Amino acid sequence: MVDIGDAYYPGGFDLEKKGVPEGRYTASIVSLETNENMRFGNYIADVFKPEYMIDKLEHPAYEEEVVRDNGIFRYKKIDGCLYDHKKNWGYAKFLSLIGLRNDKDEGGQLPFLYQNNISGAKVLIDVFIKEFTNDSDSVVKYPVARAVQLLKSPEVPF
Repeated sequence: MVDIGDAYYPGGFDLEKKGVPEGRYTASIVSLETNENMRFGNYIADVFKPEYMIDKLEHPAYEEEVVRDNGIFRYKKIDGCLYDHKKNWGYAKFLSLIGLRNDKDEGGQLPFLYQNNISGAKVLIDVFIKEFTNDSDSVVKYPVARAVQLLKSPEVPF
């Protein structure tokens, strides 16, 4: 017999909740989702998705709301796959924005991004609505974000 596993859905989930509307917000980075070695056509990339908690003091209507980044791609040179260093412009830009890379380090190695490098940073984000049609022909919409400015660097643990 095949083990199909257990599946649950939390009770009390607010189906009317629409999330954070499009706009510009101050937020703190609270988490980082990382997907390594993802295939995009003939390219391989690590995809990083910081999670931003909206600042409750400046935006009290969205207290405790978290918006995930649309994705920051770090394309890698791997045998048998295509590679174009120009595709890493967004990743290099994010590293520079967060203070992990000097803009004058052109052509340099792009380090892997870890949660402890960015957690707690206060940033300005732009939120927009991502929309697509799923396999059931239903339109799916949800907010995603992109960091546009560093307001306060993350605390360095000692």
